[in-house]
Amino acid sequence: MTSRRGFLVSVRTTTTGSRRREDRPHTRWLLVLYAAALVVTLTAGVPDPARAEGGMSAERLTALFDRYGDTSGRWNGADRTASVRLPDGRLLWLFSDTFLGPVDPDGSRPDTASFINNSVVVQQGDELRETVHGGTAEEPASLVPPPAADQFYWVGDAQVVGQSLQMLVNRYRRTGAGPLDHVLLGTSLATFALPGLAPTTVRPLPLGQRISWGSALLRDGGHTWIYGTEASGETKFAHVARVAGDDLTGPWEFWTGSGWAPEVDRSARVLSGVGTSYGVQRVGDRYVLVTHENNLVFSGGLVAYSAAGPTGPFDGPDYLHSAAETDAGHLVYDADLHPDLARPGKLLISYNVNNVDDAVTYADAGVYRPRFVEVDWPRPRPDRADVPPAPAALTADARGAGNAELRWHPVRADDEPRYLVHRRDVTAGQTHFVRIGEPTAEARFSADFLVNGHEYEFRVTTLGRRGEGPPSPVARMTATVPPPPPPGGLRATAGRTGDVAVRWDPLPFVQLFRLYQRDVTSGQRAPALVGTFTGTSATVDSLWHARTYEFTVVAVGGGGDSQPSAPVRATAFVTPPAAPARPTASPQPDGDIRLNWAGLGPGVSYRVYRRDVTAGETRLGSPSLDTRANHLARHLRHDHEYEFAVSAVNSGGEGPLSPPVRARARFTAPEVVPAGLRVTKIGPGQVELAWRSTNPGGWHRVYRRDLTAGERDFTEEKVAVQGTEATIHQLRNGHEYEFAVAAANQAGPGRLSRPVRATPRLPTPGGLAVTASGNGEARLSWRQAGPGLAYRVQLRDVTSGTSWRTDPYPVAGTDFTAVLLTRGHRYEFRVAATDGVDTGPPSAPVAVLVE
Repeated sequence: MTSRRGFLVSVRTTTTGSRRREDRPHTRWLLVLYAAALVVTLTAGVPDPARAEGGMSAERLTALFDRYGDTSGRWNGADRTASVRLPDGRLLWLFSDTFLGPVDPDGSRPDTASFINNSVVVQQGDELRETVHGGTAEEPASLVPPPAADQFYWVGDAQVVGQSLQMLVNRYRRTGAGPLDHVLLGTSLATFALPGLAPTTVRPLPLGQRISWGSALLRDGGHTWIYGTEASGETKFAHVARVAGDDLTGPWEFWTGSGWAPEVDRSARVLSGVGTSYGVQRVGDRYVLVTHENNLVFSGGLVAYSAAGPTGPFDGPDYLHSAAETDAGHLVYDADLHPDLARPGKLLISYNVNNVDDAVTYADAGVYRPRFVEVDWPRPRPDRADVPPAPAALTADARGAGNAELRWHPVRADDEPRYLVHRRDVTAGQTHFVRIGEPTAEARFSADFLVNGHEYEFRVTTLGRRGEGPPSPVARMTATVPPPPPPGGLRATAGRTGDVAVRWDPLPFVQLFRLYQRDVTSGQRAPALVGTFTGTSATVDSLWHARTYEFTVVAVGGGGDSQPSAPVRATAFVTPPAAPARPTASPQPDGDIRLNWAGLGPGVSYRVYRRDVTAGETRLGSPSLDTRANHLARHLRHDHEYEFAVSAVNSGGEGPLSPPVRARARFTAPEVVPAGLRVTKIGPGQVELAWRSTNPGGWHRVYRRDLTAGERDFTEEKVAVQGTEATIHQLRNGHEYEFAVAAANQAGPGRLSRPVRATPRLPTPGGLAVTASGNGEARLSWRQAGPGLAYRVQLRDVTSGTSWRTDPYPVAGTDFTAVLLTRGHRYEFRVAATDGVDTGPPSAPVAVLVE
């Protein structure tokens, strides 16, 4: 198991977990728009009736996700919307940024809804059944978690290979708080085992940071074709790679524009104006690529390009659908194709919707969900003889405000023709013309939102009752765009949760703004970038209570950045949080009690109070601090009832306590049996033991019995041992003992380990020396045998043939004088160590002639 498998736990959300917003939902779509385990086995499905033979209508799929988001209590909105069919008939819907949990009765999304960066929804038959993500139900996390806190994965396309699901994912790093402030770090391949979707690996691929791969996958002609997206300035470009066969772990080749090369840096652009994700499908002998029209900012158009081969060159665009959501001020992005559910003769297309204002996304949970449309394909082609002719004499003149004035000769026709204007940004590398504006009846047009110094091409077509005619000759011009003026009307309004809403007046032809802040109270001198935003408002979160902040805004136009706006100040205010709902308390087998409660959103920590009801405590004690909406109460007493209450804390202070909850701590005697019990050292009257345990820091009981004394039962040592080592004292030297160990907690000990035997012995003194000193005396000295020991001196009269006798008084030191000896007799002496109970073996005797 490698470190890349840190996402091994995934859960199927079946209940509402704690609700926590990790990031804003518009982080992904704005990057797209403006840059233009516990593993629970999924139930194997029965054959799916909604296969390609019959398909599902777009209307039915849109309603399916609306119903699931409103009623499941698990998933309530997401973007990306790729799909892959599994061998057992189930269909997986792959999502990037995802909201979890239920919606409120009024259809709004709670501000504390959990937000993760990738997930999967499982469709079985014609119903959405499960939501799959990482973490736990209480603390959900992304299915493919990032390797660092400031990074995240967005999903690409996926496919089945053998018994595995291969999913391309792109890793990003946050560079600021704004929705556009991200940078691509690379592409990885995440693999899941089937049928249970158990995660196995996340393997970084050597593909660099220029292209996000996995925009689409297509199997055709013995290869898997891999499409990617390169963001360059305001334009996105499609790239194509391939692998032989099906396995994405094989060698990749990259289309260079004329052939194939193994180096990713030789990959060529094949089409401009694609989204971060798009769809590619083979229909007959043609390949059709469907994307959101990303050559224009804030376009609601879905377009198709087609080619004779998977690498192009592509013809088009064909205009398939104009999303009505843009009429309500919403944003449309990330189109994709779903051939497994498409009805015959149709393309089934999904697209995503969001809003530049977070408040809208939260007020209406239905905004941030996929929509589906169907279009006939191939498209009918009008008879060229019946369409009106091309306009003539098109001219394009640059204007200093960053626009181009177009004029042409009107077409003489009987059906009151209208005109369509098409534009191509040559400098940005756009490969195809894009339709701009609405049809006009006048033979003139003003093209706005141009970029300073960019060369543009324009052409015009005539729209009659029988279709659109051929394009006019091309007119060229180079845009002249001055920097915009600084934004005016800047105002800042403090909220009640450490947030400040900053608003400013719109500027003509400006759609992008940078917001800066300075903490005046803390003495910050230089303003710091908050983020890059579209629209004319932004909300700054996570500010400190009672601190004054200064804000300025810079407009970003086609001619560069404006000067900063006049500053505006606001003092942040944070209302102390409300009391959490009553927590749940679940006793654990090890005597702990686990508490869970509904989280109150980001920037909130919690204090957990408890009292021992059984012990007669009447007041809650000092709290424990937790940053998440759960707590493990430890060091509890067996069979005692405890009461808990929780408060929430933010920079505004501590809120009120939750309603209390009670639970009784109960220990279950350990089932684990210590292994490997061994004697590591034997000393005088003591033995040192060691063993192995699955809970090395836990408590254990040591048992002994004196075999020499005939003991048949083990006796428990009085003091429990924490850890896996123990020293047993007050043993009889020379006695054989048997020892055993058991894991223990407050409920008592578990089963005994295999026993081990040892015999403690007193040491033998060494270095005995005896010297006759005259007058019938002999002086003895020896080396100390060990700390805390005394000594017994033994002697015998060899000349008289007497037996050994022991001096009646123990000696505390290491020297002794024997007196009243018979002069002229030879004596032998020896010394033995004693602990006051037992006497050890004596030293070798030493003889001396007494004078």
